[in-house]
Amino acid sequence: MSIASNVILENTRLGTTRTKIRNKLTEYNIWWDNSLTIFELAERLVMMFGVTISSIVKSTIITPGGFEYSVTLPDSGVPVDWWIDGAHSVVRTDSNGKSAVTVQYVQDATGTVVCKVGKKEAINVNYTCVPFASFSDYAWDYNTDSYDIVKYPTSISHTFNIGEVNYSEVYDLAKDVGSSSVVMAIPKVYSGGIGGTNGIHMEVAIYQKKDSNQGWGDAISLVNSKSLSHYRDTKILELGAYPSKKGLKYSTSDHVVWELNVSLGQLTLDSQLYYFDLYYDNGYVKATIRAGSSSIYSYEADISDKITFDTFYPAVMIYDAGGHIQFESIEVEPWTHEEE
Repeated sequence: MSIASNVILENTRLGTTRTKIRNKLTEYNIWWDNSLTIFELAERLVMMFGVTISSIVKSTIITPGGFEYSVTLPDSGVPVDWWIDGAHSVVRTDSNGKSAVTVQYVQDATGTVVCKVGKKEAINVNYTCVPFASFSDYAWDYNTDSYDIVKYPTSISHTFNIGEVNYSEVYDLAKDVGSSSVVMAIPKVYSGGIGGTNGIHMEVAIYQKKDSNQGWGDAISLVNSKSLSHYRDTKILELGAYPSKKGLKYSTSDHVVWELNVSLGQLTLDSQLYYFDLYYDNGYVKATIRAGSSSIYSYEADISDKITFDTFYPAVMIYDAGGHIQFESIEVEPWTHEEE
């Protein structure tokens, strides 16, 4: 048999083998296309028997920094198939056995991410691009290191630890009793701030405290900056409790505390758990204080003529001669006024 005949025969055999492998991959729902060599097809054929996956990282939300989806396998160099919004790519595992793709943030975008390791589907999620990540925390998880403590003046002493009220753990935030001072606890997840045109809902379960008969304030708030040049910052919107009062206050570049809407009536101190809810969306505010299902305070209005933000940070704060606040839990999430 001539060399040419041998080549033709060998090519025919390779073609037949390639077709059989393709059919088998199709049968096991393993991705392939015509660009793959016979060796790459054979490599995928091995994966019909299943591949061990050590770990999977996935999310249904994409924040402004984007999100990295990944799978980790015991071996390097293994082809892993990814589909982002239907577009396919192959990312082989690196020297650590990791295959990863990043979904970039596009405002208000939605989409899908699918990952298959051979015939095994590792990830199949619908994602949504949100303006910022939600945050939920409870004092009984002892996450004091999840907060940045911001204060003015920086020399004022403070403590932030776990206490107990009514047999339940609480975050116990305290500072020296002194005028023109403030201490804030800001979740570290928002260390870069939140864009001021985004809507936000903040709920904190608070036990009201008072360490002084002087002017004092305990509040949940949106603050313009973590670099304080004054205890009133340049912009603050707060829902708080004060001597014989409760409600919404704000300040701007004049550093004056203005009453946006405040009603009379002292909240019960030390033992009553209150739920403070502050909603804000680009100048629109809604606020409530509840004791269980009972409404203690409520207000809703467009206040864009009084305050707007370029950036804000959600904070639990005590200021002026206030020296103490205790909170059991905190939740922060995106919110849009138009959806209400």
